[in-house]
Parts: sequence; structure tokens; C-alpha cells
Amino acid sequence: MKSFTLVSTIFNEGKRLEESLNEIENQSVKPDEIVIVDAGSSDGSLDILNKYSKISKLNFKIIVEKGCNVARGRNIAIKNASNNLIVSTDFGCKYNNKWLETLVKYFDDETIEVVGGGFSINESEVKTRAQIADYILQNGYKLKIDDNFSVSSRSIAYYKYVWEKIGGYHEWLTLAADDTIFWREIKKANFKFIIAPQPLVFWNRHQNYKQFAKEAGRYGLGDGESKINFRNFLSNFVETIIRYSIIPFIILFIFLPTNLKLYFAPIFVIQLFGLRSYFRAIKYSKNLNNKKYGFKNLPMCFFMIETQRLAYIKNYIKGWFFKSNVQKQAQKKLDIK
Repeated sequence: MKSFTLVSTIFNEGKRLEESLNEIENQSVKPDEIVIVDAGSSDGSLDILNKYSKISKLNFKIIVEKGCNVARGRNIAIKNASNNLIVSTDFGCKYNNKWLETLVKYFDDETIEVVGGGFSINESEVKTRAQIADYILQNGYKLKIDDNFSVSSRSIAYYKYVWEKIGGYHEWLTLAADDTIFWREIKKANFKFIIAPQPLVFWNRHQNYKQFAKEAGRYGLGDGESKINFRNFLSNFVETIIRYSIIPFIILFIFLPTNLKLYFAPIFVIQLFGLRSYFRAIKYSKNLNNKKYGFKNLPMCFFMIETQRLAYIKNYIKGWFFKSNVQKQAQKKLDIK
């Protein structure tokens, strides 16, 4: 099996860091090297990492660059990797002990240049009201691998020359979208890739609605800065506007003269589009067929839809119209949708 370097960035991951490191230590196939870039953690993460590296049998390379964003942290880690084969992740996740073996074994086929890994969450850790709502809205985090599936850099492997030819992760993005764009550029450049069908990396989800909304806002900002996923933004924007017009329209309809109500009635059909996300939540709740995720949770789902949608739309607009001149110039050179 080929030698490889595991790369990651950290920032205030103290609560989960040691557990993640133990799970890497217990992998059936271990990395020949681990390069981690700390962005200036203030919660003791760096101390945990340094202490762990001294007692571990794994080969660590720890780099600190205060204030660097995730994209720059990834680029620094890859640049300092000793091996040509790179495996990328986000520490703070949980890992099946076959994760690294599963990704790297595909490179026994010399034609494979990139391996994308799936990811999911541990259902047993879905406990808070917000986590339950999120689990329903994500349809139980069922992995659907198709042309629209976007491989995250929390679970991906590729040769270093792939990263070099693409030009690395885009550091001009403020917070997010760098790995989404990286994956799209891999596909656009026609590198030979395969996606490992079984999710072996498990994403830790947030505890409350505010944290989920903040995450949606980060995604919206990154999408807006890069001008990707515009159709998704437009669909969500129109749907939200229509949904918020339903109650005012009903009030107006009640007070309309009887002879005009017939002409305005068809608008109700159009306004059903505004409830599309609500209908989807109902469908997913039914699909899960579990009392834990039953219809009693739908009000929580509807609330999460609103908070996440508004945060995403607001920050997409912010990223689109209010980015810096440097970001504007970089975005113009970006040749993906």
C-alpha cells in the first residue's frame, strides 16, 4: 500500500481533538506522516497536540499560523507534506478504523488519481431538539452518490500533483466553499476519480439552532463570494419570499369583494411553492419511520428552515455584493458554476 500524508487544520478543537487523534492511531492502515496546521487556537488545542505527538508512534509535523483560514491551512499542510499521496480531513470528526485503508487501497489502481470519501453522522449522537430537526431535514443523512454529490475535504485523497495543477485551495474565500470548489475543479479537469460508497467519517453536528444558522451563514458567504450554487440561492430566495407572502395574501383575500375572489384564487396554487421545504420536511419525517423523528418535531424543523434559510440568503447576498476587490478579481478567474 502506498505511503501517504494525512493533512488537517485545527482551530479550538480541544474538546474532540484527543479522541480524533486516538481514532487515527487505531486505524487499520496508519498514515506515514500527519501534518497539522493550527490557526491560533486559544483553548489548549495546540498543547494537546504537542503532548500527544511526543507519546505517539505516529510521525507528526505541527505548524502554527495564527489567523489563517481553512483553505490556507490546507495549502500549508500539503506544501509541507513529504509524500506524494495526500489524505485530507477535518479533525473533530469521528473515524471508522477502516477509513484510511478504504481510501488508500483504491490507489493500487495506477489510473486512479482522486478518491472521494462519503461522510455521515452517528445517529446515536442525535439528542438535542436542534439536532433532531437537522437529522429530519437531511433525510437521516442518507448518502446519495450521484453527479450532484460534492466530496468534502473532511474525507478525500489525491496525489499532490492534482492539488498543484488545480492551484490549491482558494485562500481568498473568507470561511467556506474552498473544498466545494476544489472538488468541482477536480471534476472539470477530468482527473480520474472514484467515490468510496460507504461513509466512514462521521461529522459532529451542532447543539443548538443558533450554531446551525451560523453554519448556514458561512456556507452562504462562501457561495456568494465565489458565485456558485446561484440556482440554489435563487430557488431558496423565491421560495422564502412566496412563503412570507402567504399570510398577507390570505388577509387581503378575506377582505376582497366576492366578485374578485374568483380571480385571485389561483394565486393560492402558486403559493404552494413557498411551502415546498415544509412539505419536504413532512415527507422526510415520514420516511424515517421512527417515533424519535415523528411529526411532533415538525415545528422544530420549520423553525430551523427559517433560521438557516435567512442566514444563508443574507450572507450569500453579502458575499456576492460586498466582497473585497481582491476577492472580486479572484472570483472572475474562477471558471466553474
